[in-house]
Amino acid sequence: MLARFIAWLDDLLAAEGSPAIVKAVLGILSFAVLLGALLGNAAVKAGALVAALLVLLSGVLVLLADRRATLRRLEVHRRLVSHYTKLASDHDPLEYRVMDWDDFYTVEPNGDTRKRLTMRAHVLVDGLWAVRLEHGCGWPQPAKHRRRVAVVARKLQADDLPGPKLTTTSEWVAEGKFVLIIHFRAALPRGSSFGVVVECDWPGMCVPLMRDHTPDDFMLRFRTPVVRARHRVALPPGSDAYFEPLGFSDGDDGFEVVRAVDESGRPVFGVESTAVPHQESFGMRIELKGRGVVV
Repeated sequence: MLARFIAWLDDLLAAEGSPAIVKAVLGILSFAVLLGALLGNAAVKAGALVAALLVLLSGVLVLLADRRATLRRLEVHRRLVSHYTKLASDHDPLEYRVMDWDDFYTVEPNGDTRKRLTMRAHVLVDGLWAVRLEHGCGWPQPAKHRRRVAVVARKLQADDLPGPKLTTTSEWVAEGKFVLIIHFRAALPRGSSFGVVVECDWPGMCVPLMRDHTPDDFMLRFRTPVVRARHRVALPPGSDAYFEPLGFSDGDDGFEVVRAVDESGRPVFGVESTAVPHQESFGMRIELKGRGVVV
């Protein structure tokens, strides 16, 4: 009987959707309350209440199962989108040339980080529908942090002001890395230019740096040609850090090391390059001096 009841609920959910279950549960509860009030018998009231609670529990379980199934289907779709965009990029990796890349990390004392990426590029193919970007934190971050990562991508206007949001698809491909796919509303023609700004709030991204006081690498790696890149990290006010360039040496042609303090008192470390290597990693290693800032 239980199997037939669950099958009936499953058929109802497939045909009518989750709202039908909610309406049915509310209707049964209302009927149970009315029946108990009319009959006035304690045993009848108790039986009606138990029956209503059982129906309510069944409805909740079905709703949860439906939510899990929906999330599983959504995850499959995300993986497929990521997979096919990667195949397209691998087939023709020179889809666009980055004219200017500028990312800025603002690190808080507890390791929470805000990342802002501004990118302008020139289209090299006939019809560019999407851009695929990889983001990582460099350590196996727990799922409780990953679930709170929020990303918004916007079109960058000619006057450098952000425009309306663009549709995005994301997939976690490792414990500390996810792929972000930015979809354009229409295919961009060859020879055109585009700009995007990506804002990412990443809880706990820099926990090893800020709480564990271990060196943290901030790296870039491009599969497409890049004319100019700027890569900077701002630490909490009052802190200081050891800095080491990676993938290049201080003083190399086309590379410039950034050490500054911004208007809010945050020390800023970074690298600027007009000789960006192709498919080779470069960036910097940062380690807090002394105790740094600890929560």
